[in-house]
Amino acid sequence: MQNDMVMGIMSNVSYEKQRLDYVDIAKFMGISLVIFGHMKMPDYVLQWIYAFHMPLFFVLSGYTYRVQKLNKEFFVKKIKTIYVPFLLFALIFCQGEMSNWAYIVYGSRNTLSMAGTYTVLWFLPCFFAAVIIFSFLMSACNKSKLKVWLIMAGVVLLLVGAVVCDYWRGTQPMLTKYGYPLNVDVALVGAVFMVVGYYSRQMIDWFNTQKQWLPWLPIVMVVASFVVTGFTAYMNLPESLNPVCAHVEMSVGAYGDWGLFFVNALLMSAALIGLSVLTDKWLKNKKLPLFIGQNSLTILCIHGTILLAVSKVLPKIGLTGVDDMSLIIQGIVSYVIVIVASIPVIIAIKRYVPNLVGK
Repeated sequence: MQNDMVMGIMSNVSYEKQRLDYVDIAKFMGISLVIFGHMKMPDYVLQWIYAFHMPLFFVLSGYTYRVQKLNKEFFVKKIKTIYVPFLLFALIFCQGEMSNWAYIVYGSRNTLSMAGTYTVLWFLPCFFAAVIIFSFLMSACNKSKLKVWLIMAGVVLLLVGAVVCDYWRGTQPMLTKYGYPLNVDVALVGAVFMVVGYYSRQMIDWFNTQKQWLPWLPIVMVVASFVVTGFTAYMNLPESLNPVCAHVEMSVGAYGDWGLFFVNALLMSAALIGLSVLTDKWLKNKKLPLFIGQNSLTILCIHGTILLAVSKVLPKIGLTGVDDMSLIIQGIVSYVIVIVASIPVIIAIKRYVPNLVGK
């Protein structure tokens, strides 16, 4: 049995083109955390969310990755489905000046801020770069008999590259000001999470064939991960863009302690995937979370505008408190409004301007 498991994890598996409901549910949970992370929330809530919410999306991308040829069709598809939506949304929200366009094409979080557009869009060019890096790594390793060793060496090189980029960013004035194009420094770390996600998928597939493990394995994994990160997430609080609330912020490479960062990110990603598996099995009506999860890219791009409008509405209905409980109540109300308002926008985009989201 152990040999079968090892072979299942290490073998090159090609997956059919089909959506996995629990993956879409995990994306729903992830984008929900993104929305809450961009609200005024108690510090301890933001510190916990930022410890893992963006790595989760890289893990899920690697989780559903299928090995494919790096030909013209591959690159055109990635440009169409990731980079073009980024450009379009960034241009829509920017101030329209020609210099801003150059900042947007550069694609770093810093230059998006300079362009006056939503900095939350940093994820898309970073994700684009991470997918390309990860795909090159997988393509090179799958052609070799030393695949496992090459993957391990590749992960080490990615981490070394990320550390070197972090050092250069602090010593080179131009990099300090503009950041790296396409957030490639963060993309190196994202590619590592994709590698973990890819092999996690093969491990979970093996466990799914062992009926005696379920449903207890996901339950134990979820509970244990929540308990552990309930402590470790608050042990890693680096200074970030937010001077009021120090927390991990992947978008600017503020990882704090790198070891704790990876532990927290991977444990909670595993917990949310496990929770998604359980939700998929136990929830009867999954239409809303599946819809939101399948359209998480669109919500990523539009939720900032909706939150801005909501922030002007809340005081008019008496939601103005600044204590922790008031902020949590305001956050829940804002979240519901964002989800409800996003649905007609998503439907309209898919029907009239599908190119806006790479369709």
